[in-house]
Amino acid sequence: MPRYKSKIKQHLPQSRGDELFLEMGSRVLRGFSEDRFLSWCGAGAGQVHVRGPLSPAGRDASRAFVTGDRSAAGLVDHVSDLSSSEMLTLQSWLSFYEKNYKFVGRVIGRFYGEDGLPTPELTQAEAMIRRGAEAGRGAREEKRTFPPCNAEWSSSRGRRLWCSPESGGVSRDWTGVPRKLYKPGAKEPRCVCVRTTGPPSNQARGLPAHTNRGDLDHPHLEEYAGCPPLAVTCSFPLP
Repeated sequence: MPRYKSKIKQHLPQSRGDELFLEMGSRVLRGFSEDRFLSWCGAGAGQVHVRGPLSPAGRDASRAFVTGDRSAAGLVDHVSDLSSSEMLTLQSWLSFYEKNYKFVGRVIGRFYGEDGLPTPELTQAEAMIRRGAEAGRGAREEKRTFPPCNAEWSSSRGRRLWCSPESGGVSRDWTGVPRKLYKPGAKEPRCVCVRTTGPPSNQARGLPAHTNRGDLDHPHLEEYAGCPPLAVTCSFPLP
């Protein structure tokens, strides 16, 4: 593994002129001046923590990129208790800034040792990011299989749920029918559109189709009471 130049926090370069230094994930990046940075990022950039007027010198404020906590307690590099999805958000921020800032070095501390090599805490953080990415891929795949229903409610007609070839923002060559999808750990089911023909989505490729019911027999699905099983629209008038 290559060694990188590390910097002790007290000896980090000072922001000057048209430069500004940003510390995140114990990486030190050189980029725009604060004025240019705020102009470039927009009014919400005040939530981004950079060296200089926006944060104390020599501080890695990685946690605040996710939590938004700008207090002294929040401007820290402690991230071990964040969720995998929150760590994935942090990685997205880092990737974004690395495209626009020049890499200067790494801060000796929580994530890198004096030799510039990763610490066990960085290894743990990277593992959480990978889990977040895997969970994200799983969620996208589930959304393709079970797109959300269209829904509306009115004081005169009550609630209506229906499916269309682009409901849930998922463009497809089938329409589907509304079903309740129960997710482990979720308090309430959600309405999804379920394919009604062809083999099940989880059937291994190359095997003969044993049914022509699509995903209707998925064990986490339930029909809506009072709605015909193959109806594209389910209406629930007010009592």
